[in-house]
Parts: sequence; structure tokens; C-alpha cells
Amino acid sequence: MSEPLTNTRALHIAKRPPRTRLDVWPRRTPRRWMLRGIFALPYVIFALVVSALGATESPNATLVERATRIDWDRADAQWLGDIFPPISTLLAGFVPGGALSLSIIGALSAGVFLQKLIEIMVQRRFARSTIVILMMALALNPLFFYNATQNYSAFLGLLLFGLGLSHIVRFVTWGNTESGFRVGLYFMVAVLTDVTALVYVTAAALSAPFLRHRREGAKGARRANALVILYPAASALVSLAVLNSLFLGRPFAGATQSAFTGFGDRLVIVGEFFSTVEGVIVIAPLISAWLIALIVRRPGAIIISTLVFGAFIVGFALGLLPSGSTGNIFMSLTLLAIALIPTARTRNGTVMISSVGVFQLLIGWATALTSTAFALWASQMFVG
Repeated sequence: MSEPLTNTRALHIAKRPPRTRLDVWPRRTPRRWMLRGIFALPYVIFALVVSALGATESPNATLVERATRIDWDRADAQWLGDIFPPISTLLAGFVPGGALSLSIIGALSAGVFLQKLIEIMVQRRFARSTIVILMMALALNPLFFYNATQNYSAFLGLLLFGLGLSHIVRFVTWGNTESGFRVGLYFMVAVLTDVTALVYVTAAALSAPFLRHRREGAKGARRANALVILYPAASALVSLAVLNSLFLGRPFAGATQSAFTGFGDRLVIVGEFFSTVEGVIVIAPLISAWLIALIVRRPGAIIISTLVFGAFIVGFALGLLPSGSTGNIFMSLTLLAIALIPTARTRNGTVMISSVGVFQLLIGWATALTSTAFALWASQMFVG
């Protein structure tokens, strides 16, 4: 009796639309972890080589140094502000091995993320050629290697942002409730891992209403969806701001204490940056995202990508993003483009998306080769 019921259930699952399913890929766990290990291997080797060459200055090293200055025996409001963002700070403070350990953890995280990214594209039934090109554009970029192995906190924030974006589309457009809770948790962990994730979460808040909702006529559907997405992250940040205000007299402390100070001066610096070659190339990923939005006939995605790009600019001006974060813009807009590509496509659409993917690959290398911050970091290994 149980066998027919089992077969019926399996048939029902097989008939469900792919967009409402979260099937893992590869289906077998050993193969899935083997694929993650294969993806992580180049980044692990890169981290070891960089360490052997003696590059000592990196965001990971700065994070470890900051963690060593924290008095871990305290538990007051000032201490709470000092450890923000807590997840990356706690990791840097208690994981043995210092910056190299963070580099290895980042490399392993990259392997898991790339497998998850392919899983998302397989679930969306992307063409194999499109998957290969988009993966090459993202994973074979020097900036991806740098962020994965040298800037763990920012890299993890980006990974969570990318995964959250894919679940936003599932939740808002396709009505997958499980995805709504997942994206809320992804964003909450992101803002507790890296202060720059505040930019990503803000961009998501501004972008969610522009997605096509499953129930356009339902009253308050857009507000309810936005609340589900942002409530975990917003509650964590508001709670921290309230504690800082009550005990320290200011809402920001630790890594966020420079926000809203010197805004005008930094805005001038941002304007001057876009008059350079590096600044002009940074705009190219935005154009690429616009092209994909036009190809897949989602004009709302143009607004979304523009808002995300604008959020980065505001983040620079507020001091939430360091000056060497141009690679974050490239990776976030690439992840955004992947998240917004729909399941159903024509053959011509596949060819055009793949062409934009090739363009994105070239943009990534151009961004890396013109990045001043990346060049300064690389010079440590080859210049005495």
C-alpha cells in the first residue's frame, strides 16, 4: 500500500514547476561536496601562494589586528559597538592561524558558493553555455580571487547577498514562502558579518517593490513582502542602534561610527573618482545589467540594478565602503543579473545573454587591471 503512495508522491513532485522547487544539485551528497572541493581548490592554492610570497597587508590582516585589540573579558555597550560586525570579528578573534586561516575559510566558502550558484542556474534551466560563461565571468576574475582569500568579511557579505537575491525573486515573483524566510535570514547574517552589507540590504529594500509580484491586486502585498525580507536584518540593526544611543549617546559605534561624518568631502572624492578610467569602467557592469534586463524583457530590473549601483555610491559617500571596493560593485551586479534572469527563454535570448556574459567577463578583467587598490595589494608580493 505504501509503494503506490510513494510513487504518487514522487510523480507529484516531478510535475511541480521547477521555479517552485529547491532541488539540490548534484542530487547525491558526496558528488555535491566533491564539486565544492574542486571549486575551492584554486582559491586555497592562491591563498597559500600569497601567504608564501609574504603579502602581509590585507583586509583579513586588518580584521585580525582589530580583533586582537578588543578586550574579550568585557560585555558592556562599548564592547558591543567595538565588535560590530560581530560574526566576522568573533571569527577573526578566535580562529587560530590569523589572516591565513581566514583566507582558507574564504577559499572554502567560495567553493560552496559557486556550487550553490550553479545549482540556482540549473533550477532555472539555464543553457549550459550560459552557465559556463557566467561562471567564468565571476569565478575566473582576479577580484573574486582577491576578495575570497584576502577580504573574508566583505566576501561573505557578497555571497549572502547573491543567495538572498535569488530567493527574493522566488518569494516575490513566484510566491515561494520558504524563500522569503531564507532571504530574511541571509540578509540578517550579512549585516552581522560585514558593515558594507548595509548597502546591499538597503538596495534590496528599495528594489523589492519593483519586482513583479505574484498577487498584484492583493492589498498590502508589496509591503508585507518587504517586511518579511527586511525584518530580521532591520531588527538586529535597530536593536544595536538603540543600545548605542542609550549607553554611548550615539547610534553608531565601532565599524559604523564614521557614517554620516564627512559626507560632503567623500561625495566630492566619489565625483572625482568617476572622472578616472577606473571610475568609467566601474559603470560598465551597470550597463551589462541593463542589457540583460532588456533581453529578458524585465524593464523593472533596470530600475533595480540602478538602485543597487546608486546604493554603492551612497555607501562610499557615507564611509561604509572603503575606497578599494570597486570589485564589490562588479560582483554584486553580476549576481544581480544572474538572479533576475527568468526560467523560460528563447534560443535567441540565450545567445544574447551568453554574449552579455562574455562582455561581463571582459569587464571583470578590466575592473581588476584598473583597480588602484588591487594594484597596491599585488605590488606587495613583487616589489621589495
